[in-house]
This record gives sequence, structure tokens and C-alpha cells, in this order.
Amino acid sequence: MKNPMHVPSMKRLALLLLGLAIMLGSARPAKGQGGGEVTEARAEHRFGEEVQFFARIQSAGAIQSVSVTIRPAGGLAQTQAMSVNADGTAGYRFDALTNPLPAFARVVYWFDVTLADGTRFASAQQEFIYSDNRFDWLGLNSQNVRVHWHEGDAAFGAAALDAAQSGIESVQSLVPIEPVAPMDIYIYARGADLQSAIDLGGKSWMAGHASPEHGVAMILVSPDRAYELDRHVPHELAHLLLYQSLGPRYYNLPVWLREGLATNAEIYPNSDLEATLTDAVNANALFPLADLCTSFPRESVSALQAYAQAKSFVRFLIDRFGTTGLSALISAYADGMNCEQGANRALEQPLSQLEISWRDSALGENRSGVAAANLLPYFIVIGLAMVIPLWGWAARIVARRKLAKRN
Repeated sequence: MKNPMHVPSMKRLALLLLGLAIMLGSARPAKGQGGGEVTEARAEHRFGEEVQFFARIQSAGAIQSVSVTIRPAGGLAQTQAMSVNADGTAGYRFDALTNPLPAFARVVYWFDVTLADGTRFASAQQEFIYSDNRFDWLGLNSQNVRVHWHEGDAAFGAAALDAAQSGIESVQSLVPIEPVAPMDIYIYARGADLQSAIDLGGKSWMAGHASPEHGVAMILVSPDRAYELDRHVPHELAHLLLYQSLGPRYYNLPVWLREGLATNAEIYPNSDLEATLTDAVNANALFPLADLCTSFPRESVSALQAYAQAKSFVRFLIDRFGTTGLSALISAYADGMNCEQGANRALEQPLSQLEISWRDSALGENRSGVAAANLLPYFIVIGLAMVIPLWGWAARIVARRKLAKRN
């Protein structure tokens, strides 16, 4: 007697095998008609000069064209035609001098092939790190940070790693952020080397730069000034940690908030900031905070004042509203609120009112004096508007008196 469950079970098994066959068939890499694939694909670079792309095309048909598409992480893709040799090898030289790539960026690339009969196929995507290979980097790693340096001994590297660990703790004392991916710190010994590695936009006075989307920071600290590690390393790590927490929304934060938080994270602070801030207060020359929402001045003295104001104002916010208030403010700005509205949503006061309170309580400015100074241009306009009517009124009185004397 047949088992009544046998036939249905066999059918289910057949259907399952058929489904697996379809899935495996669809998972195969596509090849062009007549067969074709890209092999020996690779990229080699000399930092700041060039990137050479190579590939070998294996195909039964004649090759019409080969191109390479290059896309830095977070950047735009560009496709370039490659030269093809008779043996099927193809090459392209990317000029990294006139078209700079971000230092230490992850660069994705792939090759597309078109045969003479119109068949097209592509290679798998590959990637490389556009490292600054002008130097032989030494390195030390912890769970969350990798430090790299090219001058100095092992003790210098250990000090850099200690500064990184302390820097993470310093940032976390301001905002509750946990690292979610390793971060890389590259330490240059000479300013010219750092400036040639990154586009400082004419800000040659800068001693550090973070590329948050790449998880990389580059700083300037020579081995004979190792104490500066406790300033620059925590500062740049603050930017990297904020980006890990917020992603691209990091760039919605006002510049004074990003830089003010990073400057407060420094373990070895810049002594020039306090003196610069005092001088600006005494000269009644503070920048309005609204002017520091989207950018800082480029010139070194003005930039130093902007950093000093940002540090003082963020410290004022922490002292008044606590780290909870600062976190709420970061969240409001990350959500896209503008400079005035973000503060109003998070702290229930507009930025302009918080600025007056900061100048009064933290800097010792007279609030009414500040308000009067801000209103002075309006008083001048009103005064000018009244001059003409008063002048006409005075002229009529003089004319009447002259007429009375004649009579």
C-alpha cells in the first residue's frame, strides 16, 4: 500500500530543488555573449601625483572600448576612457595633481567593457585607500582609534594613543557619544607636509583637519612638541565622533557649535583663546553669533577670536543647561532647524537672547549697553528721517519772524 504522504512530499522536494536551481542560476555573474570578463584589475597610486588603473580583458570577440569609473567615498563618480593594447590589457592614468582626491579616502572603482558586436560587461567593484604614501607610517591601535606617525619614537606614538583615549573620554563628558567604528589619526611633523596633504583653503595657520565622512583626522605635531597632542587629537576626534553619531546631518550643525564643542574637548587648551576673547570684549568687537553659524573667518587673528567665542559660548550653554541641554541642541540643529530656531526648540530661548545672556553673565558685558549698541544704527536712521521735518519747521518760524518785523 502506498504511503499517502509520499507523492506530495516528492512534489514539494522537486519544487524546492527547482527553486534552488533558479536562485543559483540567477546568482551567477553576468557575462557577455561569446564570453568575456575583466581580470587582473588593480590600482596603484603615488599620493598627490597620479593613480594608475590596470585591467586585462578576456573576450572571444574584438574589444571596442574600455572605461574605468572612479568614485571617492562621499564624492561624485567620474568615468574615463582607457587605452587598450592588442594583448587585451587596458590602462588609464588619473592626474591626482590637477584633480586632487581626498587624503586617505576610500576610492571605489570598476571597469566597463564594450565589444565590437555591442556586447557589454563590467567588472566587480573594487576599492583602495588613497593613503599619503610619501611617508613610511608607524602605527599603534586601540579598540576605537588607530594613530599613525612618520617621525618620532615609540614613546611619541604611545603618547598620541593616550591622547586619543583621553580625548574620547573628554568628548563623552560633554555629549554621550559612543564610537561605532575605528577612527584614524595621522600625525604630520611639518606644516608644509600637512598643507600639501589637504586643501586648507588658504588657512595655512590650521594645525588640524578632520574628514568626518572618511573617519580620518590629520594633525600637525612635531615630536619635540608632543604636549600639543592633548590639544589637537581630542579636538579632531570630537568632529569624528559627532559625525559617527549624526552621519551627514553633522553638517547641519552651526560651525560655532561644532568648533565650540571640539575646543572644549581639548585637554591641553590654547592659552591664547582667553586673552583674545578678553581683548575683543574690551574693544567691543565681538562677532555676532549669527555670523558664526555657517563659517569662521579665514584670517588667523579673526579665526582665533571666533574659536574663543565658540568655546566660551558652548561652555556657557553646558553650565546653564547641562549636557542634556547640549544634546538637545545638537539634535535640534541636526534635524535641520536654523540657527535661531534650533536654540528656541531645544532650550526655549532664541539664539539672540542666549547671546545677550552669555555676554552679560559670562563676559561681564552690560546687557543694556549691548542692546543699545545693536540699536544704534536704527537710532541714526530715525534721526536722519527727522532732520528734514525739523529743518522745515525751523525755516517756517524764521520766515514768520522776518515777516512780522517788516510789518
